[in-house]
Amino acid sequence: MKFYPQEIVEITQAEMQKTGKAPFFEGVAIDSRSLKAGQLFVALKGERTDGHLFVKEAIKKGAPGVLVSRFEDGEEETYVFRVPDTFLALQHLGRGASQKLSGYKIAITGTVGKTTCKSFFASLLSRRFLVEATPQSFNTVIGVASSIANFKENNDYLIIEAGISKKKEMEELAEIIDPHMVVFTSFGEGHLEGLGSVEEVVKEKIKLVREKTEIIYLNTDQKWSGLVGEKIEGKKIISFGFSPANHIYLKSFSLDPLTWKAKIEIKMGENDFCFFAPFLFPEVAVMLLPAFHLACKLGIGVEEIEGSLRDWQPPQGRGNFFFYQGGIVIDDSYNANPLSSRKSLQFLDSLACHGFETWGVWGDMLELGGVSAEAHREFLRELKKSSLSRTLLVGEEMKRAAEEIAKEEIQEGRFLLFSTSLEVREFLSRYTPRGERWAILFKGSRKLELEKAIPPEWRENHERD
Repeated sequence: MKFYPQEIVEITQAEMQKTGKAPFFEGVAIDSRSLKAGQLFVALKGERTDGHLFVKEAIKKGAPGVLVSRFEDGEEETYVFRVPDTFLALQHLGRGASQKLSGYKIAITGTVGKTTCKSFFASLLSRRFLVEATPQSFNTVIGVASSIANFKENNDYLIIEAGISKKKEMEELAEIIDPHMVVFTSFGEGHLEGLGSVEEVVKEKIKLVREKTEIIYLNTDQKWSGLVGEKIEGKKIISFGFSPANHIYLKSFSLDPLTWKAKIEIKMGENDFCFFAPFLFPEVAVMLLPAFHLACKLGIGVEEIEGSLRDWQPPQGRGNFFFYQGGIVIDDSYNANPLSSRKSLQFLDSLACHGFETWGVWGDMLELGGVSAEAHREFLRELKKSSLSRTLLVGEEMKRAAEEIAKEEIQEGRFLLFSTSLEVREFLSRYTPRGERWAILFKGSRKLELEKAIPPEWRENHERD
């Protein structure tokens, strides 16, 4: 997206401290390492570092302009826009960019499944339309504002993920996005440290719905979904999930552990659809439903949809899998909360029914506030009842819960305790399941970087199907 110098001044109320030569800027960058020549560099001050330390580097890499709150003058022929608060200025830029977009904006929020759901919309709609989506998990105010400022103006559909960890953040996101459609993937225990309770999570996430919003897709699998209908009036709500009472629902899901493809049956109104896709979890198929419904309404046939999904890959750390020495390694390490952890455990239990030796690597579930201790104890109780052959627990929360209620399993060696992901990696480099059919799944909160627990030699020498 193009921004002109005077436009930057008007949108951000900046003082133009210095003029440059570029006629316009091609989007924005908030990280000098990933900056592309022609982008406006926005210097943000974060918890760990200050973007102002990298202004000179950004200019050397081709930034024709910088948005700063302070600047040491030099010889560079670069635009310098000065504002009191660069974070607030970036919000204004994102809002201004959003208003320039001509495409249909789809905003996705929820406790789990946001990024997966986003990837389905992008995959299915891009067969027929110009589509752009926020990258990776850029779902914060900073991530959304900078992503939208880099969208092309002529896209037909814009897919935007919105995540929050405290109150009032969703109001800021909603002002930036101003979506035509909102998708609620799920509601559960997540980011309770800043939000307090699941009920408060729902109340905050509902704020993503704006006057412009025409359609809402609502997952009804959790009891909290009822609050959406109570709080929102005058909007078309399309329900989805496992229940036949929904407008569109997952009728059946059957995973073949030989091909690792699932037979999926979907019911939408009076119509039945059946196809195969590389999904491990039925919950992944549920995240497909809103995109499937919209694609059908837009005239995209089921064969074309199946073609879009044939080579679909889960977003990094959200159920990616590969094969190694007769087993399957599942990287679901990007994040964890009680809802998603239980679903992953249910998946491993289902594999055990097919004769697999199953291992789980479970990291702390963070940002749960006052319910954290009990949530970990409850999950440990479920782990004790599970069919897992071996459980590797990582982090202080898991350790405390295990030492309290799983002493016998620790003594038997069925539960092993680790402080860091690197300790787990060292263990797994020496000990792996030895059965003919085995599975190991990695699941933990982002802070633990549990993807580092997977030995690199496993990834390097994995079997390709």
